[in-house]
Amino acid sequence: MQNRINRKQQGFSLIELVIVIVILGLLAATAIPRFLNVTDDAEDASLEGVTGGLATAVGFVRAQWEVDGRQNNSVVLDGTTVSLDTRFGYPTGITNDSATAMNNASCQEVFNTVLQSAPRNVLFNADARNARYTVRVLGGSGGTAIANDGTTVNNLDLCVYHQVASLALNTNNGIANPAPDLGVGNGIAYNAGTGTVVTFTNN
Repeated sequence: MQNRINRKQQGFSLIELVIVIVILGLLAATAIPRFLNVTDDAEDASLEGVTGGLATAVGFVRAQWEVDGRQNNSVVLDGTTVSLDTRFGYPTGITNDSATAMNNASCQEVFNTVLQSAPRNVLFNADARNARYTVRVLGGSGGTAIANDGTTVNNLDLCVYHQVASLALNTNNGIANPAPDLGVGNGIAYNAGTGTVVTFTNN
């Protein structure tokens, strides 16, 4: 006669399952926000990196202009001709040579010519869905600077480069709305009269 061994199969009780679900919920509540912040941190790091690169490149243009004797209204940087304002010595585009006559295109030229492998960018009033930065000039917003000859120059123009990820884009045409300025989004401001390159954030 064979002995039968009764084996009782046990599963998780309802209370145990509830406890496991509560623990998983608590872990998710604390971990998910950290993962969400990774994207923001990456965007911030990218912005700081581009800002540092632009500031360095602007410094190189100024240094080359100094080496050339402060006479020329352009310098050659890595085989590319960059125009500058001889009153200050900082880049102003490809053909424009005045820090008080900047426009959207010349601001974009500064970005694309002085940076090696500049991030994809478009003018602020163009479709930005496939770009990383928008470009806009804020005429006369750069304040005042003292030129190399000691004269005061007013109404300097300011180039602003907005990080597209920080802007609200129109779903139909991809254009930033509202139009980006220093009070909207995150980005970089460049003053062609002082050579200042700074990061600004609004988010």
